Amino acid sequence: MSVTVREVLGLAAAHAGRGDLESVLSDAGNADTVELLRCYNVVENEVALDFYPVSRTQTFTPEKGIVPVTAFERQPVNVLRVTDGKGRRLPFSTAAEFVRTESGGEVEIEYTYAPEKKKVGENSEFGDKISARLLSYGVASVYLLSRGSAAEAAEWERRYREALRAAGICRRTLSVRSRRWA
Repeated sequence: MSVTVREVLGLAAAHAGRGDLESVLSDAGNADTVELLRCYNVVENEVALDFYPVSRTQTFTPEKGIVPVTAFERQPVNVLRVTDGKGRRLPFSTAAEFVRTESGGEVEIEYTYAPEKKKVGENSEFGDKISARLLSYGVASVYLLSRGSAAEAAEWERRYREALRAAGICRRTLSVRSRRWA
């Protein structure tokens, strides 16, 4: 069963101490609903681009070896592979406006993409792969930060990062070496 945006927003509102917002989530024009939805879209985009990429495969017939980006159903972020009709990998190159391949026939292109902005009644881009609880921690953090509650936001951010690690999504910690003067 897919995770719904409404479910995530309800949990996030409760985490933020705003259980009263659950009743206004159906009102798309409500300022709090708009803000929570903005926070949801920020978190979903972050998870999709940094931790758990969402991908799609489409079939194309390139013209002179070129598939324009405008032909894709979603805006590609990263092309993962190009295969011919028999499943053999083909060499390819990418540019901002197109994907170039050496095939003259039909090709399948697998690519990752950034999620489109969601509305309250829609499903999460991740289906049931990422829990509503995990996403709600991130949404609560962003929401509280936007409201000026930095200490509470930091606590929910910590829980969000821990949940990412526990789910096996956040596998590495980024670090920057210290600079040294010669």
